Amino acid sequence: MMFSKYNYNEALKRLEPKEKRCGYCFQNEARNIKNYYFIKLYKVKERTNNIVHRSLKYEQIEIGIARCNDCYEFHQELSRKSPILKYAIYFLILIFVLPAFGLKIFIVGILSSLILFFLLHKYAPKKSNNPKERLTLNQGISSNETIQDLIVDGWVFDKPVA
Repeated sequence: MMFSKYNYNEALKRLEPKEKRCGYCFQNEARNIKNYYFIKLYKVKERTNNIVHRSLKYEQIEIGIARCNDCYEFHQELSRKSPILKYAIYFLILIFVLPAFGLKIFIVGILSSLILFFLLHKYAPKKSNNPKERLTLNQGISSNETIQDLIVDGWVFDKPVA
């Protein structure tokens, strides 16, 4: 059975991994279950599409991936930094559009983009020497054998709609 590596938590209705080794760096031990990453998967049981009536019944399962404290902090920092990077890219695009409106705006845009670059460089996530390689959230999900087996069996990440 594919769930032999998991314990079912009845109170929270989720599968918690028995393995304590981190599923993202594969080196450290996960000590706190609050740091684990849990993902919901869905599988359609029954779908009815009549002209006057639509019905959908599906199963839902929440499954965890062990994550050490270092990887948890790494993922939290990336989630905080990604909106900053997104807006920085929007701002840089805006800088290349604004020269059509005048030289003063262009010079202010260049200076502000340089300041933004140095701020992003200063506060970028620091690379850790231990571990050498760390997976992102999506890479950790795709490398988990149980989740891969569930996807082959017809489970999906997106909640089905009628």
